[in-house]
Amino acid sequence: MAERPPITCTVVNKTVLFFKIGVYTFFIPSLEKKHGLKELFALLSQHKKQSSCDKNTIRDFVHMWLSIKGMFKPQHCWNRTLLLYKFLKSAGYNVTIYTGIRKDAIDKTSITGHSWVTIDGEVFDDKKDVAHEHFITFHYP
Repeated sequence: MAERPPITCTVVNKTVLFFKIGVYTFFIPSLEKKHGLKELFALLSQHKKQSSCDKNTIRDFVHMWLSIKGMFKPQHCWNRTLLLYKFLKSAGYNVTIYTGIRKDAIDKTSITGHSWVTIDGEVFDDKKDVAHEHFITFHYP
């Protein structure tokens, strides 16, 4: 997929996007519990209007909301992944969610999980070799 053409993200667009991400930050955990993954992904994939902001603005706003009082630390990567998916997809990017597992770096007898997104197959907002460090257990779509 070709790189998106440059777009103008006005102050109004940024403000609206910032607060939309904030709303989803608070509601995604309860939506996931209430509806399950299949319905949550369907909800996150719905887009009425495309955002005019670029991927870095979206990433920065997601990080801002997730950093408030250390919110969602136990599942920080999962919440970050869901938020990035929702808002990158609505901005027109070709986004895929991945989850994977690996042996814990400290306790070699346990495993840890991680999730991340790619845009056109390239890892976004994570270590570039994250997919090689994990056994991929799930991807969407």
